Amino acid sequence: MVSINEELKAAKAARAAIDVLLTATSRSAAVATLNKAKHVAVLNLGSGGSLNAARANVGIAISNVIHALPTAEKIDKAERAIEAWIVELEAAKP
Repeated sequence: MVSINEELKAAKAARAAIDVLLTATSRSAAVATLNKAKHVAVLNLGSGGSLNAARANVGIAISNVIHALPTAEKIDKAERAIEAWIVELEAAKP
């Protein structure tokens, strides 16, 4: 498990990386960042609550982007999931 602040940092990095996918000639750095964020989100899953729902949603949405052809629809869904995750993390900060 990582702290909320570390998780928030990974979420913000994922937000920046998702934007790169449509324009990047090399996806490897963006995919690595997204994979790390997905790992952090899933690692911190707990029991119930809106933050955990956001973590689960972001894990699924990022997986759909990095393990298949990243369509505009999948990227948009991942962007929305990441934004919701960031909102929940910021609300949970001590």
